[in-house]
Amino acid sequence: MKKILVIAASLIAAFAFITHYSSAQDKNAVPKYEYATVKWDGPDRLFYNLPDKFELVHLRKAGVEIPRDTQEEEWCLMFAANKMAQSGWEPVNFDSRRILFRRAK
Repeated sequence: MKKILVIAASLIAAFAFITHYSSAQDKNAVPKYEYATVKWDGPDRLFYNLPDKFELVHLRKAGVEIPRDTQEEEWCLMFAANKMAQSGWEPVNFDSRRILFRRAK
């Protein structure tokens, strides 16, 4: 009987020690992200909401030629997504007028 109690106590102590000092995820390994949004707001207007600045861009004034037979909203958002990807941003979520981006800090 004493042997069983000693073994049970040893197992409980070992289990408590293992679960107390282990974790499922290393807190330092969790990536940190910064987020940005791009919003289409008119024929050729894009709002860039970046972590450190806000920018309003008129694509035609910036020299960008929008194809004649395209849907401007889709084309402008695609243009913005490609520009953001060049800077390391990846799209996370989107709707018909906005794209949410993130990149590792």
